Amino acid sequence: MRYYRNKKLSDTVYDFIIVGSGVGGSTLFKELNKKYPDKKILLLEKGNNKINYNNLGKTIQVLYITSLGGSALGAVGNAIKINLKKIGIKDGSIYEEIERELNVKKVPEGHINEKSKYLFNYGFERTPKFMDFEGCNACGLCARKVCQYKWTPVMFLTNPNPYSKILSNFHVSSLAENGSFFTVEGYDLLMGKKRIFKGEKVIVCGGGINSPRILSNILDNEHLGRNLFVDTFITVGGVLNNSHLDRSIPMALYKVYDGFLLSPHYSILLYNKVKGDNTNKYDDKNICSKDIYGIMIKIRDENKGIVGGNKIYKELTKKDEKLLSKGIKRASDILYDMGLERIYKTIPRGSHPGGTCAMGKVVDKNFETEIEGLYVCDSSIFPETVGLPPILGIIAMGKKLANIL
Repeated sequence: MRYYRNKKLSDTVYDFIIVGSGVGGSTLFKELNKKYPDKKILLLEKGNNKINYNNLGKTIQVLYITSLGGSALGAVGNAIKINLKKIGIKDGSIYEEIERELNVKKVPEGHINEKSKYLFNYGFERTPKFMDFEGCNACGLCARKVCQYKWTPVMFLTNPNPYSKILSNFHVSSLAENGSFFTVEGYDLLMGKKRIFKGEKVIVCGGGINSPRILSNILDNEHLGRNLFVDTFITVGGVLNNSHLDRSIPMALYKVYDGFLLSPHYSILLYNKVKGDNTNKYDDKNICSKDIYGIMIKIRDENKGIVGGNKIYKELTKKDEKLLSKGIKRASDILYDMGLERIYKTIPRGSHPGGTCAMGKVVDKNFETEIEGLYVCDSSIFPETVGLPPILGIIAMGKKLANIL
């Protein structure tokens, strides 16, 4: 006999089951509850209220968060618009709606790091962010803690609909068709017990890494899990005394070049590089985090990676290396002009995995897979690398799919 923490919940046939509570899943949950206040909607999330970072890959360190709210809990609030035409959204006015909803504003001059203002000489512009700058104290911890002054997907999960449920600490292990409905099977991680839920429609929103894993037992599609990109980035920089970038709004300015983006960015990895310099260029005792200044180079990496089982395979291609070299050269020239004497760089990392359930290969223009009633709505459906923060674009996708369903 199976044990159910809530038998009534498990016996219900839901109109919609959403797997994953990140940007796509939370947007769908909000929009579907608004559109269908009398329908039964279940959102399943493996994480909980704690931020749990996952680190995969060797050559490129790929980061994502398992939590209620997904990886956007560690986002730094960037609200940059991406081109949505390749996923079938041609009306740019949807961004106006999202910007109003998230209260998007450019970083005020008074919140910009004093040393970073030098970047205006190079054509950098203030970054639009979904942050309440009146409450923000520029602590610099946007990527490491949840703050009431920064929008997160959790804010879309407040639910006035009595027929809808959110179940965290639930790991989805398999999906299956069962006549007129789907079964979603998995494990209640708190109770350590198997549970099965039934739904007429299922929308997978597990992100670029986990969506293909979740779908692998139900879809026989050669493209599933392939086409992976991660918006590879590194940070270069060094010692700029009393720059205080560590206690400034991250990525407050940015500039887009051909194939890459530059933005001021404090990195603990960069700090460790400087502290570990065995040439004794600097006195370790005198170098503090406030003295480290860096610029991030984020490239449009080639989508040639693979998600397979519990591993990912993502290497730097020759094109990726060329773009990184261009970005490093451009950023280093700026940093030398700012007064840095020696430049250090971090290892390559990626924080926006996507492409693994690409539109036109795994899903159609309506976000539906080859199985009727089974959808995907997250960064995994982007057919090619974005190279820019994708959160506003994923919200737009969620709104479009909610209109379709």
